[in-house]
Amino acid sequence: MKKLLIIILLVFFISGIGYSQNLMRVNNNPAINADYNNLQDANDNASIGDTIYIEGSETEYEGAKINKMLTIIGPGYLLSDNPKTQANKLEAKFNSDIHFNAGSAGSTIAGCNLSYSGGIYINVDGIQVIRCFFAVVQFDTQATVRNILIHQNYITHGIWSPASSIMANNVVISNNIIDGFVSFPSTSGPIQIANNVFSATPNFSINCYNSTIQNNIFCKENIDPITNKTGNTINNNILAANGTNANGNQYNINMSNVFTAYNDFSPEISTDGKWQLKNGSPAIGAGVNGVDCGVFGGAKPYVLSGLPNLPHIYEATIPATATSGDGLPVTIKVKSGQ
Repeated sequence: MKKLLIIILLVFFISGIGYSQNLMRVNNNPAINADYNNLQDANDNASIGDTIYIEGSETEYEGAKINKMLTIIGPGYLLSDNPKTQANKLEAKFNSDIHFNAGSAGSTIAGCNLSYSGGIYINVDGIQVIRCFFAVVQFDTQATVRNILIHQNYITHGIWSPASSIMANNVVISNNIIDGFVSFPSTSGPIQIANNVFSATPNFSINCYNSTIQNNIFCKENIDPITNKTGNTINNNILAANGTNANGNQYNINMSNVFTAYNDFSPEISTDGKWQLKNGSPAIGAGVNGVDCGVFGGAKPYVLSGLPNLPHIYEATIPATATSGDGLPVTIKVKSGQ
């Protein structure tokens, strides 16, 4: 495992990621000589613009309060669910929330797993949440939060602003799998909600204003999940709910005809791969300008397992010992980021 980690880091450096001034490593395995063993200490000692790479671990990490502009990158989530993810299947899992507080405007978090209950709390402008697995994004205390990107994530609960006094302005919610709701007060907007898949849950709804809601797939039956508030433009969505087709919206759609493995819970079906469109799906080409509806449509489709946009080793053969003649013959297979 240590040899594989060294090779992974070598690929990481050679790739020329260009994210920051410095790269800091976080690993809470005592046998690994990383820069820090938790995200909070890495934040506290980082400089503005640094990248913090959270390495996969068998032990969960504590959450953190981020107060600097940083790029935080983990290896992805559901790594054992899909083929050719990472050779090392350990994920950067957190057991508590991550808060983006004053000073952290412009930060990005990607490839991290905050589990089914963890949240990302946003109190500043310009935060990008990309390719993460978590329960909720909450706009927390600042009166107005602007220029937020929530993209290519797996979200088990929802995205919301809990108080009417907290306004979300210029928010893009795109290409996410959302097993829950989106809710903002009437003072918020504009908000773009595009190319998401909303799976069916009791809390499933969109309740917002001044929003563009397009190219999504809504799996809940019987009840129209979109509450049409003031200022909304709702078009080219695929819905299981009863309704009358208009503005490119298609109602009364059987979701078994949309996805490759809808309601298939077989072990060989990946948790996020099941939302890929099947051949002949009514969502193919049904979006605005002829794009596919759902998370795998649009300009920047969902990436299985939330793999960061970096080269990654998906297969490695590393002998346990080396010889004086042959050295250590290592075979690795690397995919470029996407």
